Amino acid sequence: MNAFILALFQRKHKLKSTTLFQVLIGRQTSSVLCYAYFNDLLPYFRSFPELSENDFQQRLQTLTKQGWLQAVPLEPHYYEITTKKPKEETPTFSHLNYFRFGKKEKEVWRLIQLLVQVASYLGKSKEYLPIESSPYSLARMRYFVRQHKKVLRATIYQELTVLLQALEKEQADFLSQSFTGHQQNGSAFFQLLPEAYQAFPQDKFYVSNSLHAFFSELEQHQEFLLYQFVADLFAENRNKSAVLSIQRFKEGMTLAQISQQRRLKQGTLHDHMIEWAISDEQFPFQAFLSAEHYARLQQLPANSWQYPYRTLHLPPEISFFELRLYQLQEKRGTKC
Repeated sequence: MNAFILALFQRKHKLKSTTLFQVLIGRQTSSVLCYAYFNDLLPYFRSFPELSENDFQQRLQTLTKQGWLQAVPLEPHYYEITTKKPKEETPTFSHLNYFRFGKKEKEVWRLIQLLVQVASYLGKSKEYLPIESSPYSLARMRYFVRQHKKVLRATIYQELTVLLQALEKEQADFLSQSFTGHQQNGSAFFQLLPEAYQAFPQDKFYVSNSLHAFFSELEQHQEFLLYQFVADLFAENRNKSAVLSIQRFKEGMTLAQISQQRRLKQGTLHDHMIEWAISDEQFPFQAFLSAEHYARLQQLPANSWQYPYRTLHLPPEISFFELRLYQLQEKRGTKC
């Protein structure tokens, strides 16, 4: 765990410890989400929801005593990497996306495994023990099978083939060996982990990296039965209140109308829009930034999110909400 924390500092050199902790446990506020986005930490958002603040601070102190980190003078809670070089590189997991998939990754994968098992046995045998015993999951499965019984077995096979072929071979082999079906018993992930990834948290990241790669590909095929079976769980990764606000805006309501109808404070609604901007590359920035305000914001220094707000000297008519949207767009590298 200490090596992982150190690797985060190696990526950005300097980080605020209190906010970094909130990123790792997944405190879903716009300020924490923006910090994660601006510092390229979004893939790790909510990666350690059970991490205690005391444990985290103790690890920072240990890394400081060992000479890897140092407190930044005159900047409370900030730490930076020292010139001391690590003995070995921390593995990079390029498909991690805890922000998008982490909250429900285990439940989604378990349902996919169950669907694969049922489809495999369909038409061959009814004598088998389902890998999932939850009454809700089994009832959900029975209803889905009744809807698609004639095509389920062949369709799931075809869809899995498409999805696994789109992954890296190592990931595809790792995931496919966990499936249980007719004349095949799947292995648990801990049994399949390569030797180099046995220790925590590398074992956790290796599994999640493979799952998130699969989920990301699955989301590109929303017509697949596999996607339709777990779509509602994917949706549960999102802030439900934010999703409703976004839906109302897409239906043509203004922020003022949404605020009044849903009895939301303006700040809460702004948080919802910022979360939308972070999670959706098609976010309509032009709907929130007037040409006049946008022109003024363009006069800010490059990478303006790295500057304290007070040093930007913005006129009072430009809200902090507008500034944040502009900075998110700037970070993404798009233009209105």
